[in-house]
Amino acid sequence: MAQPQIDLATPALPRRRSGAIATFLASGLFPAVTLGSLAWAIAALDRGVPLGEAILPPLLLPYVLIALAERFFYWEEGWLHSQGDLKVDVGHFFVSGILTIRLLEVPIRIAAIAAAAWLAGVTGGSIWPTEWNLWAQLGLALVVGEFFMYWIHRLSHEYDLLWRFHALHHSAPRLYFLNAVRFHPVDIALSNFAPMVPLLLLGADDRVIALFGLFSAVHGLFQHANLEIRLGPLNWIFSQAELHRWHHSKRLEESNTNFGQNLIVWDIVFGTRYLPADREPPRSIGLSGLAAFPMDFLGQLLSPLRWAKIKAASGAGDSPREFG
Repeated sequence: MAQPQIDLATPALPRRRSGAIATFLASGLFPAVTLGSLAWAIAALDRGVPLGEAILPPLLLPYVLIALAERFFYWEEGWLHSQGDLKVDVGHFFVSGILTIRLLEVPIRIAAIAAAAWLAGVTGGSIWPTEWNLWAQLGLALVVGEFFMYWIHRLSHEYDLLWRFHALHHSAPRLYFLNAVRFHPVDIALSNFAPMVPLLLLGADDRVIALFGLFSAVHGLFQHANLEIRLGPLNWIFSQAELHRWHHSKRLEESNTNFGQNLIVWDIVFGTRYLPADREPPRSIGLSGLAAFPMDFLGQLLSPLRWAKIKAASGAGDSPREFG
């Protein structure tokens, strides 16, 4: 089967809105909302508010703020309207973003805590610096947890066994905030529990795990948001939209970069950070070479079971996805 034509043309120079408000929103919205959400949660925890009540409001509010901001401060006008993906993404939000995590969290947490207790007995105590304040513990958790998230993500691009689950995320025809939960249940389970289990093994408590989850959720919304974001030097710390849009390119040499889920630190260490200064990321995104990949909700959930047929119908052959 002939390969689909791919529009890879991108503007040579980045577009910029001018004015003080535009500059603040581009540079300050992400750090303001993210820090505000974390500060809200930590202050509530310090007052003794139950964990769920402390985390839920600062988790839900960014959804509303970013969804509204996209209407007025969008990066790509063509991404403002559903391309048949909105209902599909809502389905993934409930099945992968909520149901899958809730079903698996308790047994995995119990097993990890039991293993942590055994490890503490062997080592003579918890390895985790529980005496640090929550801000410092969260910073350490992000760096440590990101190592495991980076490798799960990178391996999901290198190996066909994992790519069949992760391809769903890259099937998005546009980027907007709800893409943050467009994952197959197996993929999102691997991505979420890859950092949680090591952190629990090291002795991090429920507050640190919850704050890690809060940061990841808010960061993911901005990472996929259709917002004009310009973070400058912060692009050497966070794996934000300016970097992540290249990861959704149809070119393998561009999409096989910027694997960081929250931080870009391990991309720097392992040489996969990519942010060219001479052009913008492509507006035409999605899967290349998989024209037969289903775009309906149920078809996407079942796609790993039909992987060979999808590849054959797309003319993709039997070779695994090439790592650029």
